[in-house]
Amino acid sequence: MTILRGYRQRSIFLALLPLLATLPGRAAAQIAVVGSTVEERVSAPGETYQGTIVVRNLTNQDQPVRIYQTDYLFFADGTSHFVDPGTTKQSNSKWITPTVRSLLVPPMSEMTVSYTVQVPASDSIVGTYWSTIMVEGAPTEAGRSSGGRPQVGVGAVMRYAVQVATHIRATGSRKVAFANSKFLTDTTTGLQSFELEVQNAGERAYRPALWIEVYDEQGALKANARQERGLLYPGTSLKQVFQLGRLPPGTYRAIVFADSGEDAVFASQFTLKF
Repeated sequence: MTILRGYRQRSIFLALLPLLATLPGRAAAQIAVVGSTVEERVSAPGETYQGTIVVRNLTNQDQPVRIYQTDYLFFADGTSHFVDPGTTKQSNSKWITPTVRSLLVPPMSEMTVSYTVQVPASDSIVGTYWSTIMVEGAPTEAGRSSGGRPQVGVGAVMRYAVQVATHIRATGSRKVAFANSKFLTDTTTGLQSFELEVQNAGERAYRPALWIEVYDEQGALKANARQERGLLYPGTSLKQVFQLGRLPPGTYRAIVFADSGEDAVFASQFTLKF
């Protein structure tokens, strides 16, 4: 793999979708988190800052809401892990104190959950630390038969994972690594694509800007594509797929670039033959 100097392209989370466990039939949402589900702040050791989460009741009845914390990791294979707070290396869950652990939101109304982040006064903290505040609505109730007896069934629970990321000011490297690259051809359409894992091998989170340039044996540019991705935390990874169109059979040189916000753009070259 190669670091290319002289390339500089500045890029400007996963906002998580609600985690919804459902059953046969359609479940209506009871609550919603208003605004972004990724809350970021640049801070320094010893500083304290506050944040807020706005919860909306979408129904005509009071809705109980539970507030709790988890650590959070995600990987290129599509898995997400919500584990006990304070168990991952770069967790900031112990720094965070929500003002409430439960609330009752009136019908068709909004309530605000505040939280405080106390960054430890330590020179050993470097890069980005993160965790989630989970906002969970009450389970939907199972229906009742005409005789008044509960019917067998499982309800649905709506959960929002609000990521709280603390970037320690002017510290931490933004390192990129590529792995498990594949060149694929769709047997139905004949269209080609190139996919690979993008890993944050550094200490600071970033939003990678990714692009690919594909050249034929004569050096002519035959395909290119670009995409900007969500916040990639240290030790996590994502799968990137570049759509290349329909290339004639031959040998190609593909260069994949990743701008993590560092002065140098990371790049790696691949040979494609088909």
